[in-house]
Amino acid sequence: LPLIDGGYSLQYSPLMEYREGSGMVLFCQMDVTGRTESEPAAEILARNMISYVSYWKPRESRQAYYAGSDSGKAHLERSSVTLEDYEGGNLRPTDILIVGPEGGSKLTVNQKAISKWLKKGGRMLTIGINMEDIGELLPGLEMKKEEHISAYFESQGAGSLLAGIGPADIHNRAPLEVSKITSGAEVFGDGVLAVTKDNSTVLCQLVPWQLDYSKEQHNVKQTFRRSSFLVSRLIGNLDVPGTTKVLDRFNSPADPVNDKRWLEGLYLDEPEEWDDPYRFFRW
Repeated sequence: LPLIDGGYSLQYSPLMEYREGSGMVLFCQMDVTGRTESEPAAEILARNMISYVSYWKPRESRQAYYAGSDSGKAHLERSSVTLEDYEGGNLRPTDILIVGPEGGSKLTVNQKAISKWLKKGGRMLTIGINMEDIGELLPGLEMKKEEHISAYFESQGAGSLLAGIGPADIHNRAPLEVSKITSGAEVFGDGVLAVTKDNSTVLCQLVPWQLDYSKEQHNVKQTFRRSSFLVSRLIGNLDVPGTTKVLDRFNSPADPVNDKRWLEGLYLDEPEEWDDPYRFFRW
């Protein structure tokens, strides 16, 4: 969860919260230490961080179920999301249902059970869904297929289902048509994001695993990365747990001469020189 964004395309974070299991690590690269003079802003930030970490409490994690294409499930599992297949039927109020492309049939067949579950406190995330799949479940929702490039919306705050998400995460560098939400929910980002009024359902119309950056321009890779972060952040905000290699890396010393392990386990793609927008600026 980035608490501060910065740098090219807002893809860098000098202050980030990492949660795993029942614990949390706060990574701070802000210039709060080693000051030559007293700096009130740095002192306030350092004091606030210590206080925040001291009183932080974990939230109850939720089990995620997935309905959709195999490529979607593979992408989410590579993103370290822990989930199971949704085979239909009843869900617990603490469960999360993630519906991707090709998952609409499960919504149609189980409409009554899912509708009842949502009213009892269940929460659902849809990714790249269309009106035929979701219309009966969310009456009043309307969509329109249009080209999407970029849009602006204000930060929704720490308690929101859109926490940590900003305009950079919905910037599409390879313009394409998507089914934008136009009404029936609170719309963000020109309709590529929406949240129902009862906070039971989050709708995301950008599908990262449908972006093949290997066959297109390199800037599509940046769209893949930001939209992948977008989906992962939405899932994290729904309290679905996941694991990465971050904590394991703390437990084993790095090779100070030839350490390449950062290339594996932390990205959905293999980092390369062209990923760095500052490579030739020499700033």
